[in-house]
Amino acid sequence: CTDYPYTSIGKELIKDGILPSNGLTMPVLIKYFQDNPDQLSEYIPRNNRFVFIRETYGAPARGSINVPVTPERSIATDKSLMPPGALALVQTRIPYYTREGNLIKPTVSRYVLDQDTGSAIKGPGRVDLFLGTGPVAGDRAGVVGWTGSLYYPLLRESR
Repeated sequence: CTDYPYTSIGKELIKDGILPSNGLTMPVLIKYFQDNPDQLSEYIPRNNRFVFIRETYGAPARGSINVPVTPERSIATDKSLMPPGALALVQTRIPYYTREGNLIKPTVSRYVLDQDTGSAIKGPGRVDLFLGTGPVAGDRAGVVGWTGSLYYPLLRESR
């Protein structure tokens, strides 16, 4: 990852009056650039922050603690605040597509492992849940933008 500040391409499109702020998701952004590929050269350079990704050639993706991440069970947090590899309980909504192709967002509670971090994940109020790899996982991750709760079980000190 580069050390340049992050500039949201979606917010740039909103600022320029091209896309509405209501309902802007990653699938909407991708569709815009698929329909208007000539605009990529206008908007991509506005964000100087890049994340470099390594091809795994079919091997599982690995988190920052160098273990494979598991869809819907691995999270990324700010490691200056949260312990790497720790067990946590997350309560949030997770998007799923029905057989009919409709997107539903049921509330779930599940145990997760804190196995990753990221340059945009700073402070106590930010967690990313890994939803997997591939186009469907990307579509699901692209619509997440809500809050949830995260709990770490801690041992109480003996008295």
